[in-house]
Amino acid sequence: MTTKNLAVLAAVAAVLGGAAYFTTAGKKMKSPSLVGKQVLPAFDASAVARIDIGGAKPLALAATDKGWVVETLHSYPADVTKIRENILKLQELKVGQVANGRTIASPAKVALKDASGKELASVEIGDTHTGKPRGQMAQFGGGGYPDGRYLQFDGKVVLVKDTLDAFDGDPKKWTDTRIASVTASDVTSVAYSRGKETVKLTRKDGKWDLAGLGPKEELDTSKTYSLDSALSYLDFTGVADPKLSDAELGFTTGAVYTVTLKNGQSYTAKVGNATGSDRWVKLSASFKAVGTNATENATLEKTVADFNEKTGKWAFSISSYSADNMSKTRKDLVKAKEEPKKDDAKKDDAKKDDAKKDDAKKADAKPATPKKDTQKK
Repeated sequence: MTTKNLAVLAAVAAVLGGAAYFTTAGKKMKSPSLVGKQVLPAFDASAVARIDIGGAKPLALAATDKGWVVETLHSYPADVTKIRENILKLQELKVGQVANGRTIASPAKVALKDASGKELASVEIGDTHTGKPRGQMAQFGGGGYPDGRYLQFDGKVVLVKDTLDAFDGDPKKWTDTRIASVTASDVTSVAYSRGKETVKLTRKDGKWDLAGLGPKEELDTSKTYSLDSALSYLDFTGVADPKLSDAELGFTTGAVYTVTLKNGQSYTAKVGNATGSDRWVKLSASFKAVGTNATENATLEKTVADFNEKTGKWAFSISSYSADNMSKTRKDLVKAKEEPKKDDAKKDDAKKDDAKKDDAKKADAKPATPKKDTQKK
């Protein structure tokens, strides 16, 4: 073999060797893993003044001079604690897994904006991820449970550990739904009114009393279990458009429920028309001092004023069950007095006869009182 041929073969070998090297190196080189990466870019949480949520149930929240409101719920006040918690969740989102081969058909965009409307950060979210049942849940045939959320990130679909359920478009998840929390044990009287009928009950020593009962009537104690608790844990299911009048909502002809507390506070609920399976209700509070402690009375007055400012200006939908507890009539609370049975009557008569005989025996057993000698000695 000539020197020239050897040189050619050496050159070919070098080329092939280089190609083999780069091919092998290419196989070893992998794209950086997305797992553990921060989903949203860094942003100043304190600068967020608006949250827009797209999708099938759009939702908009905004910071105003009076605090955060849910714009899509007639600008009803939002719970600032929930606002902060959910912004923090977005800030801390990290990729948990890359969902290769998965797509999100209709992602809902969540955009965080500043006061000028500039977008600070955004993310597109998809469906929740359902984990497989484990332990006893799997043993007894239970279903899975939500344990994550699919997101669009860096051109891929990824899975994060948080379900982000507040971003599903339900405004109640951004508000405080508790609209009344009256302590039942503090209630001293209850009044139900509808039309011209008013039924008032008072409680003394733990027992309810209804005035005006006839000789053949009595209070049905089996119906008094919810008299004082209708406003104890009252949550709304929705908020009415403030543009609707009391007449349109049914408050001018509906039932009225009032509880009075031992500290002088009173809370009134007007029950209106049905809205779906729920009912409209409007709440208000008042105060009439029962004590002479000026500081305590001022505190109670402020509590009532705060209640009316926050709750009194709104009309809410509540469950029909809760509304029914505020809509009782006299007929619901009174029953016919039970007449004693014949056997019981005979026993009562026998007891009375025995008592009379005992009294007679006692009278006979008493020593006679000696007469005084009125004659002069």
